[in-house]
Amino acid sequence: MKLAIIIEGAQNSGKTSTILHFINQYQNRKLNVMRSGWQNIFINPHFQNLKINPYVISSSPSESDKQLIQRFNKWSVLPDLIIMAEQNGGKHYSNTMTFLNANGYSINTFVINNINGSLSWERFDSSNKAAKLTTRANEIMDSIILFIKTHNII
Repeated sequence: MKLAIIIEGAQNSGKTSTILHFINQYQNRKLNVMRSGWQNIFINPHFQNLKINPYVISSSPSESDKQLIQRFNKWSVLPDLIIMAEQNGGKHYSNTMTFLNANGYSINTFVINNINGSLSWERFDSSNKAAKLTTRANEIMDSIILFIKTHNII
């Protein structure tokens, strides 16, 4: 079973900030810059025996102009868990979804609404950034845990 977590939003809406905060919240070190690659995160940072290793794509294929098929074309085995950004209606959005579906990924999408507001998946500002990013990170982890439980992975 493979899972893709997609953080979807307009350009500069906080997609990469959301992924960076999620990784920092659930691992035992702090990253200042989010780069694509493997990450070690703990399902529960206080009980570090349950670790997962997602492949993180911090810049959306539409914004970086690097499609998933190009990124993974030489891989013999694809990651079981991908956490990635993607731009709403971006030029590679349909290619991203086609690639993930064709390779057997279940897709959980979290959409950042392009409005300033009080809800956690609306744009943040300096006064609510930490709270919104923490709530988003918890919701993302809850979706991963639900996927693991639903598919009897552990």
